Amino acid sequence: MAAQPNILLITGDHMNWETVCNRTVCRTPNLNRLAGEGVSFERSYTAVSLCCPARAMLLTGAYPWHNGVYNQVHVPESVRPDMFDDVVTYSQRLRQAGYRTGYVGKWHASRTRGPSDFGYDVMREVRGFGPECRARLKDGLEYSPRRKAEKDATLVEPRHVTWPGGDRFLMWAGVDADIEDVHEYRLASSAARTIREFGQAEAPWLLELHFPQPHDAYTPLMEFLDVYSLEDIELPPSFYEEGFDDKPGLLAREAGLWEELSEEDFRQGRRHYFAYCEQLDHYVGMVLDELEASGQAQDTLVVFSADHGDMVGAHRMFIKGWMPFEETHRVPMLARWPGRISAGQSTDALVHLHDWAHTFCSAAGARPLPHPDGEDLLPLLQRRAEPPPDWPDHILNVYYGGEFLYTQRIAIGRRYKYVFNGFDRDEFYDLQDDPFEVNNAIEDAGYAEAVRQTRDALWELMLKYDDPYVGHRYGAGRYLPAHSRGSLRKSWD
Repeated sequence: MAAQPNILLITGDHMNWETVCNRTVCRTPNLNRLAGEGVSFERSYTAVSLCCPARAMLLTGAYPWHNGVYNQVHVPESVRPDMFDDVVTYSQRLRQAGYRTGYVGKWHASRTRGPSDFGYDVMREVRGFGPECRARLKDGLEYSPRRKAEKDATLVEPRHVTWPGGDRFLMWAGVDADIEDVHEYRLASSAARTIREFGQAEAPWLLELHFPQPHDAYTPLMEFLDVYSLEDIELPPSFYEEGFDDKPGLLAREAGLWEELSEEDFRQGRRHYFAYCEQLDHYVGMVLDELEASGQAQDTLVVFSADHGDMVGAHRMFIKGWMPFEETHRVPMLARWPGRISAGQSTDALVHLHDWAHTFCSAAGARPLPHPDGEDLLPLLQRRAEPPPDWPDHILNVYYGGEFLYTQRIAIGRRYKYVFNGFDRDEFYDLQDDPFEVNNAIEDAGYAEAVRQTRDALWELMLKYDDPYVGHRYGAGRYLPAHSRGSLRKSWD
């Protein structure tokens, strides 16, 4: 086993926790195999349920106020189009430690800078930055041509949706094309080629493959869609039970965006989504097979996860964003490292996607990142049973908005979730007794002590991570009650 492992990171986009490991009817045989050969995480979350800030957090291991990306970088409402000038990423740390580095697929961590600005040697099929950045980096960017069959693929039974003041847009459809005539094939092929090339040198390597699927519109190939029967697709209980009583008014408004869809439509959307996830799994399998064939699997730490989830019918909604529910915040997370991670493990420790930034530096023997906003997962990965005794019992999720700007903070514990909505009433969920988050127990007298304790945990997390929301009198303290006022006064000094 090499002292410095190769590292292969693969992510999906809009892929929620329930899509893998037979948690639903969704089939992911290659990811299930990866889990069986390593570890699956039962309580794995993204810290921001939005593409750009989630990706910036993954790269830096730091919260938005430490990395500079608060919301989407590519929209007119962007707070900042780029990370801070002095930001440090794990890719830079690993390159300094002797790693060859490569990036394939979706970027979206900055509009004005690309992967090579952050230490990546090879860039293939990279999209998700501005035209000026593309022009500046063009000599280092590699793209394979789209096949004519991919451009001419036929959509089967497309379903469009119209929002109140917007144009009609595609939400899902089947695609009549061959397995080699889709975007994922080009990404997987580029990643496989990079693995072969990197394997010809002695240096350890970091390769990242970021699929933009299964992001809406859900457009799976017919060969994957046809194996899913509509009769086998169940909607989550919150689809039927949600009444939005005592919840922020914007939740009901969000659900109203999808009122034109019938129950059968929602099931069709879920059917297409699961098929799209299985299609992604197929191309992940292509890359894992190439890693095995190259003889490098034994020396490689493989990680699979996603930037965030998707509602996919829960609470009668689709997509992601400010909605605080498990479907958008909880993501699949699997890891394999032969000789270091025992096969077939499962852990219910609370973990974040951006913890991998710190873990990669640790595994590579690289210098740590400047902001300790996440955990090194190695002590957790090397245990077969319970997490280490000092493992965090709460994690902090944040949100500043996507195109609309609003501030939200969430404390997620082993049982309870507290949602501080600066724009409306707060929410409190018992994830054990109400796993589908139908009942907001924020004012339930029976939960008063649990509410206080989880809210105090939220304050402690914001203070621990230097959240500027607690740094002045017009911030969180204006609305969010605090049990221990002394610590807050200290933060304002």
